[in-house]
Amino acid sequence: MAAVWRFYRNHWKKLTFGGVAVAFLGRYLNNQHQENLVRREFCGRAQEYGKQPLHCMGQTRKVVVFLNPAACNGQARKKFEKNAVPLLHLAGLEVSIIETDYEGHAKALASFPDTLQRTDAVLVAGGDGTIMEVVTGMLRRSDQFQTSKIPIGIIPLGKNNTLATSLFASRESEVRWIAESAMAVIKELTCPIDVMRIQPLQDENSKPVFATLGIRWGAFRDAEQNLDKYWYMGPLKQRFAYIKRLMKEWPSEVSAVLSYNVQPVETVITKDPEPEPDTSWWAWFWPWKSTQEVTIEPEEDPNEAVMPDSWDTERRVSAVELTASTTNTTLSKEKHIVVSSSPKLSREDFVNLGDLSASTKTPPQDVPGQGWSKVQVDAFQLEPQIPEGKESWFSIDNEPYEVMPIKVKILPNKLRFFCNKEERLASSQLL
Repeated sequence: MAAVWRFYRNHWKKLTFGGVAVAFLGRYLNNQHQENLVRREFCGRAQEYGKQPLHCMGQTRKVVVFLNPAACNGQARKKFEKNAVPLLHLAGLEVSIIETDYEGHAKALASFPDTLQRTDAVLVAGGDGTIMEVVTGMLRRSDQFQTSKIPIGIIPLGKNNTLATSLFASRESEVRWIAESAMAVIKELTCPIDVMRIQPLQDENSKPVFATLGIRWGAFRDAEQNLDKYWYMGPLKQRFAYIKRLMKEWPSEVSAVLSYNVQPVETVITKDPEPEPDTSWWAWFWPWKSTQEVTIEPEEDPNEAVMPDSWDTERRVSAVELTASTTNTTLSKEKHIVVSSSPKLSREDFVNLGDLSASTKTPPQDVPGQGWSKVQVDAFQLEPQIPEGKESWFSIDNEPYEVMPIKVKILPNKLRFFCNKEERLASSQLL
């Protein structure tokens, strides 16, 4: 025993370093083993769908994938090919992958006439920004009335995956999250999603932008854009980002003229209808049933959504933060835009609310007990009042856009997105 203690005393640095290295190696190998077990589990599930007989007149489902290789710190392609592609192939899907090369490329690719020919589903491998680009490209097309009926899937590989979080609530591990999102495409489980049509007013020829989450403008948005710059602050980076924003300018308020119409918002029921029994004569000779989930078709809303020419309410808004969001992430049955403006905040309140919002991953306007002013509308007009020479930016679906006058309208149930239906319903019961 004395010899062991003497050996440890003489070589304690090497032994300590070796022990830590072995512990980290063991943890890494265990994580790899658990991830392989998850992949094997989902490959078995996908193979069951691939073994199902195809109708003699049927065709293989074609999926067009828009992959952002720069997402996930450049690891998006590797993670997609390792965790999602095998499932799609085992299920018998025809997969066509289109990679983006620069910001806005997905928007241009999705608007090309030949991109979505004979396409049964669109799959977006990226984050909120890539989803917004693909949706905008699809809804800018001249044949958008048809392309808007193509269901869209998400492989959550971006920095911000807000919409994917509401569609796939379980996040036990990244591999399982990616696999579940791919299985939703295979199972054809869909749910309706609202879209915001955002029309710039400065140029009559400017094209609209389509968003599924919403718009943010103000000091909270600016602080969150710089969170990654303060990585060296560790767990204090969130609070430090808001303190830095506070030191840059305070009081920091955005001002605008907000116009909208006060009217009741219609509640749209999104419950799936019961499938009608197949009474055709050939059903007696063809016992296999389709595995496709019966879903609600999106409301047929033309691309040129009618914007109101006049407004019955007009008010000047000055707030630390101004937001306009859909109800997609709240799972509400009411289809409207929620326009929120912050109350007067002290320096301490601003930092505390920002830190709480970032740590709980809850938007500042949704943190309980903060007294934000909210109004529900189906359309509105925003005319920002910006001092000359000052730069200011919106975040539309977490992507930066220069602030300008805009008109916004909600398009209820415009698109269908693949989702894990059971988890989405379970989450809605907790609200």
